[in-house]
Amino acid sequence: MNQRKVLSRWGGSVALWAWFISITLHLVVLAALGVLKFSRSDADYKHRPVPMATVSQVKELIEANPVIPKPKIKKSIGDRFRESPRKLLPANQIFGAAKPSSPSISDFARPSAPTGVSSASGANLPRGIEFFGSRTDRRKVCYVVDCSGSMQGVFRRVQKKLKDSIVALQPDQYFYIIFFGNNRLFEFGDGRLLRATEQARSAACDFIESIQPAGRTNAVAALERAVQIRDSFGVSPSVIYFLTDGFELTMEDAGKFSQKISNLLKSFAPTAKINTIGFWPQSNDRKMLEIIAEQSGGEALIIDY
Repeated sequence: MNQRKVLSRWGGSVALWAWFISITLHLVVLAALGVLKFSRSDADYKHRPVPMATVSQVKELIEANPVIPKPKIKKSIGDRFRESPRKLLPANQIFGAAKPSSPSISDFARPSAPTGVSSASGANLPRGIEFFGSRTDRRKVCYVVDCSGSMQGVFRRVQKKLKDSIVALQPDQYFYIIFFGNNRLFEFGDGRLLRATEQARSAACDFIESIQPAGRTNAVAALERAVQIRDSFGVSPSVIYFLTDGFELTMEDAGKFSQKISNLLKSFAPTAKINTIGFWPQSNDRKMLEIIAEQSGGEALIIDY
């Protein structure tokens, strides 16, 4: 019993001394680390340069005007132009730049820009289109004119009347020209109705003057082409002037011809009217011109003078 008590006391003493020794060692280590750290800080501080300045130098710095760096400014386009060397252009280049380039057919087809006069009201503008006394108040016209060899004797008259009709058109009206003869088609407009500007009308007159009558008549191809012409919005001509002195058709072909024209109108231009103009036509040809006009709601005009 006594031996157990002695062992218990001895074990407690050993544990107490172990704790004491551990704490002491930790304190010693911490103290050593602290001394090492502070000694290095003092050494570093001693090696740092100490700024030296006199009182007068400090005063000069205080009283001196602050130096502000110049900001970077991006040069404008105008500055770059002013810096470039001046180049004087010849007079012909200066005034030539203001001249419009030669217009193309596609330029004539573009819709006109708005003007001070509304085209809807038609104020102070002559209305309608006239060709050989045949009149229409529609605005989009296609002229289909025979230039075969049989038209030789009257062709100068036809050219003059056609030019008069073109010149009288207003800028809010549109036109197209097809000559047919010698088994060919001669067109002004490149497949599109042209706005009747001054330039377009002038160019059309030159085109009309260039046509020479020759060859045989091919009226079907000309009318088939006419009903397929469109403006820039895909609208067909509202009226077609068809001028010829005859068709060179047999009785059998005449019936097929009128039916062919009727089908073309229904397929491509159901609202278009065909106003026919005949120069001294034979009786059969005269009847055909009247049928074509009647089928489309147009009028037939016979010229025998």
